[in-house]
Amino acid sequence: MSRIRNADQLLTEFRRQRLIYERYHVEICERIRREYTDLSMPADEKAAQLKAAEDTLLEAHARVFMINSLLGALNWRMDVAVEEDAANLIPEVPLTSITHNTTRFLDYLGLEHSDGRPLLIVESKRPSSKLPVLHTRLEGYRPPLREGVATDLEWGIAEAIARGIVDQSISGEWNAWLATLRDYVRSVQQQSGHVPRRVVITNGDWLVLFRDPVNAFIDDGTCDPTHILVYKDRDSIERRYTEVFRELEHQSLLSETPALTLGELLFHVAPEMIELAMFGLRLLYIEEPGFFEPAPVIKLMPIIFLRTRYGAWLCVESRREERLPHAAEELPTHLDSIRALSMAFLEDINKTLRTHLPVSSLSKHYSHEDGFDILRGVTECSRRSAAGAREFLLVTGDNTHYLLPEPTIPDCPYHFWGNCNASGVASNPGPLETRKTSPKSFFKSGEPHHCSHREVGTAKAGRITASNRERCGPRSGQEGQAFCEIYRFEEHLCCRTCAFEEVCTKAQVFVLPCQRSKND
Repeated sequence: MSRIRNADQLLTEFRRQRLIYERYHVEICERIRREYTDLSMPADEKAAQLKAAEDTLLEAHARVFMINSLLGALNWRMDVAVEEDAANLIPEVPLTSITHNTTRFLDYLGLEHSDGRPLLIVESKRPSSKLPVLHTRLEGYRPPLREGVATDLEWGIAEAIARGIVDQSISGEWNAWLATLRDYVRSVQQQSGHVPRRVVITNGDWLVLFRDPVNAFIDDGTCDPTHILVYKDRDSIERRYTEVFRELEHQSLLSETPALTLGELLFHVAPEMIELAMFGLRLLYIEEPGFFEPAPVIKLMPIIFLRTRYGAWLCVESRREERLPHAAEELPTHLDSIRALSMAFLEDINKTLRTHLPVSSLSKHYSHEDGFDILRGVTECSRRSAAGAREFLLVTGDNTHYLLPEPTIPDCPYHFWGNCNASGVASNPGPLETRKTSPKSFFKSGEPHHCSHREVGTAKAGRITASNRERCGPRSGQEGQAFCEIYRFEEHLCCRTCAFEEVCTKAQVFVLPCQRSKND
């Protein structure tokens, strides 16, 4: 299935899959099950056996033919080609229950591919499963159907589920189901350190969506029904398809910021909702084959990050590609070119929005951990090219490149491996005299953007852990990853020539041998 780009495409695909399921699969599955039941069995015994197996079998059919299709139309993928987005939905995930101390299995777990962070839990139920029974005053009520709006009946069901979460006053099997969801969410949190962004329970017809799993399953004594969305049947899913797409589509749950073109910008946000901007880059790291060893090739696209009043971030792409030059004398021209492209692109955005946006610095962005968690300084994208190139999203703040034109401390001796060797601090195994992919070093010994100091390299490679996380400060890397923000594509860049310099040098764990004077 190709990527679904908008809610209208979701509706088209959902209707197509629904028609196939309801018109063909249900009938075929019923016929096959009857044909393959033991024909020698007495009719009444055969009917009883079919009834006993019906719920389990039809749950499997609903999952394969309906639930999988809906999730696929929301860009959740279980099996994808190498050149496309990596699989982000795993069925039957084993999970150690903190309630029962046994292994249980999640029907579906949606993940953020770059770091394995849980995004979505989906629990499937047999098609004969019912929504909660409501109070008499709502029974049989049929309010007028309005596109995109929940009915009073659906609101009532949401309220009943919220009450059931708090005091278990709910009908049928829902007490057990809600307890299971609570156990799943808390167990996932304990094992991953993160609460999924969304939780869904569905029988392939009705669907209940928990928009705030923390409020529903982590907080005790309270549950806000306005954060529970109920779709009482497939007609309701069709009628409120834009809401379904907004709340459950894979990209919308990622910490990756969706990329827009300038022409798409006003379709996604009103101008008055944007409050500030930051420069950034989309970076493609390629290991170009050579006769003796591969060489690093870095391609860059200027982008602009825009923050809304509600703290969400948008990414607008310039669609202008530049290559980081191998010739040292061409670097200043390259940096000037990227700056010119970025400034012109920001001007175009301001014209489109009819505003003049302030540009925030990296230091200011990293000082607010809540905002930083939504938009990390460096994110490795899930998409990879067929050639295995790795793609990254970089926030550069009020700088237009991750490289500064020259070191902020002049005449540092540690650019040269020979000087480091004489001081007993040279990096191993020796001087890097070519641009290399192992170790990742775009700049060579002796160039002002290269660092040959062994202890700096050791500190940059230092592992972030639970015990040192606070001393590391806000970092793009997850637990177990390197301290250096750009370590996944560059290991020997001089920190004084990096846009993240002021951020990293604030950390308690990171001290550079070249120190600025107090007047700097």
